[in-house]
Amino acid sequence: MKILFVCTGNTCRSPMAEYIAKAMLKEENIESVKVASAGIAVNEGDIIAPNSVAALKTLGIKAGKRKAKQLTEKMIKSCDVVLTMTLSHKKVLSAFPNVYTLGEYAGGYGDVPDPFGGSEEVYRSTAKALSVLISKALERFVKENALR
Repeated sequence: MKILFVCTGNTCRSPMAEYIAKAMLKEENIESVKVASAGIAVNEGDIIAPNSVAALKTLGIKAGKRKAKQLTEKMIKSCDVVLTMTLSHKKVLSAFPNVYTLGEYAGGYGDVPDPFGGSEEVYRSTAKALSVLISKALERFVKENALR
């Protein structure tokens, strides 16, 4: 089973979502679900934003200096669920039936605002919002796929 988180540049929201989901799955001892992230418009060589790393640290999650990954059709097709940060990201991927916004999949929430260029506090707020949505999304994913 595989979940893919998608945002624009794969330096802020989607890598934070990836790390948060991995931590939650580890905490629940669910090893059968793999998690990854990618971006729709990646600048090659970009790394996770320092404020993303700092925000994750406040949640007790250690993030490395991962490089941004460009989203590919192969990635989308290899995943059970693709969770985008916004409705506009979802619209770009509308040809694929396994694509939802994270908010939609988590139970009817809106877009996850982009913290890019914001203060560390803005990133912490985004990380907290992602934690809530990912918890709900993982609960649904685990239930729908009978992983317990």
